[in-house]
Amino acid sequence: MSVPRFASISKKIQFTAALIVFVLVASLRFLSLTGFPDDHYVHLAGAQQMLHGEWPSRDFVDLGAPLTYAISAAVQVVFGEGQLTEALLMAAAFGFGAVLTLRAGVALTGSVLLGVAAALIEFLVYPRTYSYPKMVLYGGAAVAFLWYSSRPSLARIVCLAALAACAALVRHDHGLYIGIASVVAVALSPIPSDRYRGGMSVAILAAAVFSFMLPYFVYLQTADGIIAHLQRGAAFTALEVPRQRLTMVGLPTYDAWLLAAVWIAPIAALALLVVPLVRRREGAWTIARHVLPLIALAMVTNGGLIRDRLDVRLPDAIVAPALLMVWLVYLAWRMPPRAVGLAARVVATIALVMTMRYAAVMGSVEEQLNRANVLAGLDRVPERLVSLVRDMDRPWAGRLVPSSVAGEMRPFFDYVPRCVPPDQRLLVAAWLPEVAVLSQRAFAGGQIWFMPGALKTPADHALVMRRLEHQVIPVAVFRRPAYDDMALEFPELDTYIKEHFTEVAQWSLGGGDEVHLLMAVKQAMGTDTKTGWPCFARR
Repeated sequence: MSVPRFASISKKIQFTAALIVFVLVASLRFLSLTGFPDDHYVHLAGAQQMLHGEWPSRDFVDLGAPLTYAISAAVQVVFGEGQLTEALLMAAAFGFGAVLTLRAGVALTGSVLLGVAAALIEFLVYPRTYSYPKMVLYGGAAVAFLWYSSRPSLARIVCLAALAACAALVRHDHGLYIGIASVVAVALSPIPSDRYRGGMSVAILAAAVFSFMLPYFVYLQTADGIIAHLQRGAAFTALEVPRQRLTMVGLPTYDAWLLAAVWIAPIAALALLVVPLVRRREGAWTIARHVLPLIALAMVTNGGLIRDRLDVRLPDAIVAPALLMVWLVYLAWRMPPRAVGLAARVVATIALVMTMRYAAVMGSVEEQLNRANVLAGLDRVPERLVSLVRDMDRPWAGRLVPSSVAGEMRPFFDYVPRCVPPDQRLLVAAWLPEVAVLSQRAFAGGQIWFMPGALKTPADHALVMRRLEHQVIPVAVFRRPAYDDMALEFPELDTYIKEHFTEVAQWSLGGGDEVHLLMAVKQAMGTDTKTGWPCFARR
């Protein structure tokens, strides 16, 4: 084995490949958009709340993604509020993530073709729209590990620490995963002045991460309390993860193949590193220092992110395994062209092509291209672009509707601009983050959503009620039967809703699933002529 000569590849070739990948991925991600899923609306609701002047943890409950909200809010401040801005941010971020993966693949293998293959796997598996931070962070981490291991230095340790801290603010578990892989990178490639064989370098990394995170820790303790923050996150995880436990029974072929591939890639890479290390082959340790951090990243992201449903969760962890897959192909093609080497080339190449094929199946790429009007001819793409931008003005009314609930509540979303002033709030006592966002109104009680089992402690209940007392809330929404379970856990909220609101509309979604719209009739300034509902805006 030898280290690929990344520097020998023309900068013009690298730039051209990166530009093409960025344009294609960003364009297709934007043009194929058919609405944001509910998890993306959690990000959007937090961003919207920040645009109303509120801060995560201080003014509303944050389960650990403050920078995600802040980035979306900041982009909307610069480019205008609305879903078009978020869609452009999402598409550009996926394009940038693919470029980072491409660059890491080229640095790892010395081949632009294999770098493109890694980026293509990432694109074909089509991560959900809210997963764009993962592609950027894990692609950036891969580049950073390879950059650091090529020439360890104190400054580069600080850069790794900054990346881990940034990842933790985007979402806490991303910081954990990148932090673990960073420890591996630094321990294997200590700075030249480290007389403790990596111990001092790891200590410097830890100290730098802590220094970067300290302002957030101080803010968090002041605003909410670190322990309370962690307890809420743990309670939500304990509630959510068991319902998404991965089962291997009855998996389709493409699911089974991709699940095997993302685990076999790091295991096979590790096995291929161990043998040369044990035999003390020349250059083996240099290769190990480059690849082992990626193996660590693949292992922790696979274990932490992949759950049921596979088509939703597996793409979140695809970056590091995809890079290791193309590295394995690189190794196969480095073998002497004898019987074993030729067989290895054939097997590795077929496995990579099959992985790309099944990634396209999991990501429904043909359907995505059809949505983008690409299959109908490139002359139809401008038509798709115009209709998509137009639909984003009223995303609940067309093909961008995010849920059946939003579709049923179309009259309400049209009603809000007429009758609910911008400084008033909605109390959404359900897992319906899209309601506040589509209404373009702040949510009440400091809760993006309410869910049975998520708010357990008396302190959490008291905090919600204190916030409600100081907020102007003309509208409440809840969803049965989940609300009935939550009302048993949180009787104070149930009492508040019954005392302050009167039901004005109800939508049935079938099977006992109902959405109820309630309004504070006594606060009304008049009646809306189109719906007959109370109106809270002065005419």
